[in-house]
Amino acid sequence: MKIFAVQMKVEPGKPDVNFETMAAAIARGKAAGAELVVFPEFALTGSMVGDLWAEQSFVDTAVAFGEKVAALADGIDILFGNVIQDESGCVVNKAFFAKDGSLATDFRSENLIVRLSSLSFVSGRAALLKADLQTMAENEKKSILYVNAVGTQNTGKFIYAIEGGSLALNKDGTVIFAMPKFEAAEALLELTAEGWKVLSTTVTDSTVSSADTEISEIRKALVFMLRENAKRMGIKRVVIGASGGIDSAVSAALYVEALGKENVFLINMPTRFNSDTTKNAARDLADNLGTPYMVAPISEMLNAVCDSLEKCEFVRNDTLMKVDGINYENLQARTRSASVLATIASVVGGGITCNGNKSEAIVGYCTLYGDTCGIMAALGDLWKTQVYALARDFNKDREIIPQASIDIPASAELSEAMNVDEGKGDPILYPYHDRLFAYWIEENHSLEESIQLLKSGAENFCKTLGADFAYFKQKFATEEVAIADMKQWHRRYRGIALAKRIQMPPILMVSGHPFGRGLGEAQL
Repeated sequence: MKIFAVQMKVEPGKPDVNFETMAAAIARGKAAGAELVVFPEFALTGSMVGDLWAEQSFVDTAVAFGEKVAALADGIDILFGNVIQDESGCVVNKAFFAKDGSLATDFRSENLIVRLSSLSFVSGRAALLKADLQTMAENEKKSILYVNAVGTQNTGKFIYAIEGGSLALNKDGTVIFAMPKFEAAEALLELTAEGWKVLSTTVTDSTVSSADTEISEIRKALVFMLRENAKRMGIKRVVIGASGGIDSAVSAALYVEALGKENVFLINMPTRFNSDTTKNAARDLADNLGTPYMVAPISEMLNAVCDSLEKCEFVRNDTLMKVDGINYENLQARTRSASVLATIASVVGGGITCNGNKSEAIVGYCTLYGDTCGIMAALGDLWKTQVYALARDFNKDREIIPQASIDIPASAELSEAMNVDEGKGDPILYPYHDRLFAYWIEENHSLEESIQLLKSGAENFCKTLGADFAYFKQKFATEEVAIADMKQWHRRYRGIALAKRIQMPPILMVSGHPFGRGLGEAQL
């Protein structure tokens, strides 16, 4: 049997657009001599379309376009994913088999299993999927064709990369053919008694690489999501606050890959707290990337706000409007994002970015309406240690992320207590806290379980977390100090941090645990 496998780009909520894509592919398959053309799950609708599933007209449209696909089954059979409404009115996802113009909901073959999918990228999951398919082939003693969609879809708060990576496996579990991730592809395959043969394909050796590291796959997924969703939002340019730190540097590099260097505007906004080290790093980043760059000092703006407020007073309350300490730190963050960057973005016709990472978001180490602003949170599902790994991936051929941004302590530089030249920085000890936070949210352990684990022995505690024991002992003199630290961060995680997380921009999903609880997170 000759099969035309189509890893198509699915546009969510647009059955008309997807039908045209399918019709063109069916014509190509027919011309190539295929007997069967196979499309992914939810090929006409996409799987994440929100309230459209509740609109009868949308469901009716999807069903109608399914019948139009069936009408194209003239001289070629078609297998594709679509929806149907059952007797109770529920919308049900089905695989449809079209033959001679008619539709059925079952496809049977004595020697072949076909799996249609709309699976999103999650770091590390591809290997598990491959192993499952291999086991299925060996157990069933059948060849397998796995066809996944590509594209990006979202639930409003979370953005997903539908990853592609379609596979053809022989009945012994051997992978004979693989399609690339994050791009559309096609192949004419022939299933013989001996197994699969690849007759023709749009896939080249350069588009499918088994040498990708986990972090480089994450990088590809992030760039793909940024590019596709910026296009969906109608945003061609972005404005990034380039502080000289690691987060803004990696965000800038990702957006340059996604949108092009001419469309990424880097703005450095120094105050007296910003060191020459970070200011120079911001400039070097822009030079390395070749982006537009501007220095916009904000001290005068800050002073104007503080001076104006000090002249004001409440009626029926004696609180003095003296802005200092943490209030002055937050003012800096809000002035940078909500005022300066947003205004520059308006002038150049673009959007602003949120450079926050998962480690900060989990415990609310960010300023609401300040560095939480933006169109998307590119790093929102990455631990800080993963952000550093991304920087090293960008620098594997040449320096893109300035070494100073990698070497200096991570710091917001909002006060003298955050002086990077003096080795001062964030209160989060990322090599350790990343692993502790992951223990809470990725493995669903409680604070009490964490404390009991530590009491069983610090070395065993670190081994279970995946943290460095020597680093832990260096940072925490006693068990009591470590427990007090845990309690402090856990209060923030379950308290004020949640209020901040749910107001942050949509994040790009690369793990199964965005902000710890994903869609299950509730304000309790």
